[in-house]
This record gives sequence, C-alpha cells and structure tokens, in this order.
Amino acid sequence: MEPDTDVEGEVRPLDETALEQIRDEFTTLDGLVIEAGFDSLLDPTKLVVRLDDGIGGADSCRFDLRWYQTGYYNFHHTDEQDVNFRFDYHPKPDAPNKHFHAPPEALSERPQRSCITTIEPRLVTRAVHFLWRRAYEESSLTQLNEAENPP
Repeated sequence: MEPDTDVEGEVRPLDETALEQIRDEFTTLDGLVIEAGFDSLLDPTKLVVRLDDGIGGADSCRFDLRWYQTGYYNFHHTDEQDVNFRFDYHPKPDAPNKHFHAPPEALSERPQRSCITTIEPRLVTRAVHFLWRRAYEESSLTQLNEAENPP
C-alpha cells in the first residue's frame, strides 16, 4: 500500500500523460495554484499541486494526485491544519470502486460512494476542483462529496 492512499493490488504504473493533462487543467482552472509538478523527474510517484490558500482557516493546501494507466486514480487533499480528504477510483474490498474518504482524516476504513462518476482525467479534475472550490468559497467541508455527477 502506498503512503496517503489505500490503493492496493495491480493498478500501476502511473500514466504520466494523464497527469500532465491534470496539471494543465488545474493550473487553468484556478489562479490560486502556485506550483504544479511531479515529485521526482526521474521516477515520479505523484503529481503535486500546491494552492496559495485553503478551506476555512487553512493558509494553503495541496493535492497529491495519482492517475494510473489502468484508469484508476487518487486525488488526495491535505493542508497545514491536517485536513485530509480523498477521491479515489480503484478496487477496494467492501466499498464502491469510486469512493470518497471524508475529512478531516480521510480514513481508509470509512469510504463513501463518490459523487464523481466520470472517468476521463480532465473531467475528474474539473469535478474535484469544482467540489474543492465550492468548499473553499463556502468555508465548509460539509458538501465535498455532494453533487449530481460533477463537473
């Protein structure tokens, strides 16, 4: 199991082309993005997107993003106040393949069905951004997984 995910089994390798599309989409969607790049140029394990503000009292946040060649993904949000949540798509025993790990801990043991049903990288990115941006503007985490097939 990878750190800060609950992805198990054969879902790898990373799809770097999809992650580049996701990076471009995030930077186009939000002026708060201050950095977006791979954690390593030689052997990337994730795309990291840093934003210059966060939900509620958070001064900043980041998304650690993984998109695999199998089409599975992991969008993990965290901030300096240890608020975490994740939108995942991968096989998981006793949970829907597309699931959401709620804040503040994003516990792997309590996934909920994700409101994101699309599987195209740019559309998933728009959906995650839409849900994050709404939480940011409302300064509330309560509706992060509530939408009718976003974006």
